Amino acid sequence: MKQALITGGKISGIITLVPLLLAQVPEPWDTLVCTIIIVCGALATVIPAPQPQSAWSALYKGVAFVGLNFGWAANHLAATQAQTAPHNTETPDADGKV
Repeated sequence: MKQALITGGKISGIITLVPLLLAQVPEPWDTLVCTIIIVCGALATVIPAPQPQSAWSALYKGVAFVGLNFGWAANHLAATQAQTAPHNTETPDADGKV
């Protein structure tokens, strides 16, 4: 229940913040700003996150932030699932049994 309330609060904050920020953008630039947000969000979701010590890490974080791709984004869930997936280290024998 607590996690649902926290997630609801984050979503409410984003839903409130984005229109407030876009109201400050001149009208001819609205479409461009929205397109940049959508493209950055899509890129951050499709491109796997680099290693923390990578030179690309800062750029990736910037693109993910602009694309509002933080928290429980799809790539974050995929990385978490890959880390928690059980690894079979045994090799099969001649019959294919482990």
